[in-house]
Amino acid sequence: MKKLGWLTALLALMLLVSACGGNTNKSANGSANDGTSTNAGKTDSEAVSEEPYEVVYAFPFWGSIPKDLQLVQDEINKISKEKINVTVKLLPIDGSTMDNQINLMTVSNEKLDMFLMFNYTTQVANGKLYPIGNIMEQNGKGIIDALGQEYYNSTQIKGVSYGVPSIRDMAQDYGYEIRKDLVDKHNIDLSQVQTFEDFEKIFSVIKEKEPNMAAINPSSYGKIDPLDNSLGVLLNNGQTDLKVVNWFATDEYAQILKTMRKWYQAGYVLKDAAQNKESNITLIKADKIAGATSHMKPGFEAQESRATGKEMVAVRVSPPAAKTSTVTNVMLGVSANAEKPEKVVQFLNLMYTDKDIVNLFDWGIEGQHYVKVQDQENVIKYPDGIDINNVGYTGASWMHGNQLLSYVFEGEDPEIYKKLAEFNQTALRSKALGFSFDAEPVKAEIAASTAVLNQYTKPLEVGVLDVDKVLPEFLKKLEDAGINKIIEEKQKQLDIWAKENNVNP
Repeated sequence: MKKLGWLTALLALMLLVSACGGNTNKSANGSANDGTSTNAGKTDSEAVSEEPYEVVYAFPFWGSIPKDLQLVQDEINKISKEKINVTVKLLPIDGSTMDNQINLMTVSNEKLDMFLMFNYTTQVANGKLYPIGNIMEQNGKGIIDALGQEYYNSTQIKGVSYGVPSIRDMAQDYGYEIRKDLVDKHNIDLSQVQTFEDFEKIFSVIKEKEPNMAAINPSSYGKIDPLDNSLGVLLNNGQTDLKVVNWFATDEYAQILKTMRKWYQAGYVLKDAAQNKESNITLIKADKIAGATSHMKPGFEAQESRATGKEMVAVRVSPPAAKTSTVTNVMLGVSANAEKPEKVVQFLNLMYTDKDIVNLFDWGIEGQHYVKVQDQENVIKYPDGIDINNVGYTGASWMHGNQLLSYVFEGEDPEIYKKLAEFNQTALRSKALGFSFDAEPVKAEIAASTAVLNQYTKPLEVGVLDVDKVLPEFLKKLEDAGINKIIEEKQKQLDIWAKENNVNP
């Protein structure tokens, strides 16, 4: 991270003095402090005639930075420069340090215009995001149209949007993925699995037949609407009522923990699951696990097969459900420090509407990183001599804007994105879909409670700890941290939201 030099610090001081002595009703970018833009509503030709603007876009990555990232950035900029007189500087940040780096950049006023996040309401509560809802109609109408009004409304906090979700799986189902060769080899009947507890029918076979391989690397399970952070939830995926409860104190949660404890003691679970930092893909590649529980979507098996290099199959035990958290768990937002937020939103709009830009982000440069499959306009493959191990660029289509405009890689269902759109539209809706929790009134309690979650949930949920002994201790610490105050505040806000939106509790 770069440190401010004396010259930068002096300049910052001069700007501060100037701002204090001038008009405090407008920001330096010509935007009012309430997020309304004084430059909104320009035509494309007017936008292009303005001074060029560079958007610094930070996003997480895992592994090595693609060697051809600069080449891809240059190609994106050829399009965006011509269309809106904006260029982008791509700033990949290690996923494990993303939050800290974003915080440091915003605190030190290092240039940052846009970033991807997995903790939307926290970033809003911490003042890191610009209220783009007030300039979206003029600068990001294509985003709203692509999302649909219902999903766009899910981003609003106190009636204002501070970010937009990438368009990918806006709903989630849940199941278990496993290597197909193991299913075939041991004649495992996946149709016998109907419930979470039924997974044991698979795990017991793997334990017996593949003693050097764990059956599962677990992920958290529960049919809940977490209302942002799981500190106060709706049961039954929000389908039943709007009563906020402490999920961790329910009989259902205790039973899930006891099941996981049983599986861990039986040897089904990856031994170091509580400390493991490797992805399921890495673990499957290394033959450390046969499979993993996961939230899923249409095309999940093909996606995992391509990533692991092994054909994967899956069985699902819960139907797809859409909640505010499934919409806002991957969000793109404009930094509160952005000099020209309206120009940032204009670039963001291209990420949702321009197919060429979307596929540059997702796949790289045609002819160099991929080629189109003959007679299949929307299907691509690697060029001759290129594969996943030596390709110069790889992206993540679920991150950068509108995945529904992305090409489909050979071997996957050519209709996958049509099916994904249908999946999003037909999924069960939580009664609280569209409700976003304002964390500000209980920010301290959330920080304290989150620290408790970080200490207890992972080892409990993978089965490492004695449930009867540790769960009461966990619940006591949550109460001491203020979870009941959070639940009370959530219920208050949810009741107001339900009344304003004519939602039957």
